Amino acid sequence: MIEFRKSMVFLFVLVLFIYMIWINFSVLKKFNYRKYLPFLMLIGLGMITLGTFFDMISSFIDMKFELLIPTCFTIGAIIFVIYIILWSKYMVEIMTTLNECAHNDPMTGLYNRMGFEKIFERKIAIQESFYIMVFDLDKTKIINDNFGHLKGDKYIISAARIIKDEIGENGFIGRTGGDEFVALVENINEEEIEDIKLFIKNRVSHIFHKQNTQVSIGYSRYKKDGQTYEELLSFADKRMYEDKKKRKEILFNNKEIIIW
Repeated sequence: MIEFRKSMVFLFVLVLFIYMIWINFSVLKKFNYRKYLPFLMLIGLGMITLGTFFDMISSFIDMKFELLIPTCFTIGAIIFVIYIILWSKYMVEIMTTLNECAHNDPMTGLYNRMGFEKIFERKIAIQESFYIMVFDLDKTKIINDNFGHLKGDKYIISAARIIKDEIGENGFIGRTGGDEFVALVENINEEEIEDIKLFIKNRVSHIFHKQNTQVSIGYSRYKKDGQTYEELLSFADKRMYEDKKKRKEILFNNKEIIIW
């Protein structure tokens, strides 16, 4: 007679084997998975399944399979453990990639809106003092219309790199729109914020020097100018538009002087 315990073990391992085949060949074909992983699983778990099968029928056909059963279990377990290790490593890579896709802007590599808001929530939770900076590039539409979107993309990517370089390890930068950026900056004072503004403005103006590229910048301070993300962003936006207006007035006055 076939022992009930052994038959249940065999059925459990068989179901697991079939389920793993489905996972590897049906679900993971949507990802660029390593081709050798399914074969390691097939060999490892297949041998374990075969070992449980021989163990189940050994009493029924009066054969003990004294060498075959432990060989199947031992080799199968070793291969399956190797598969689990490699599989776990691959799953970590997939989760990391998915997390980056969900929270990062693919063109600039900066945080997207969702990723940046999570950073903000984390900083709010620990009640640290920081600044919110907003950036709005000028001339993006003109560059796109006159030179094409590839040139416009280069403008955005170059500006993103400049902002990231100047803020460095003191903050986190996100891209919130086509040519709009936001940064959370900590461990600095207002004087240093103004220095960062000047450095970024100067470098952005040299991306396409003949096009007079410029960036408008505003900032707000947590607790002083607002408590929530919306309040701080609104206050920084107000300063940013004041910065844009002031620069246009200077440009207009300079033109008047030249004409006069």
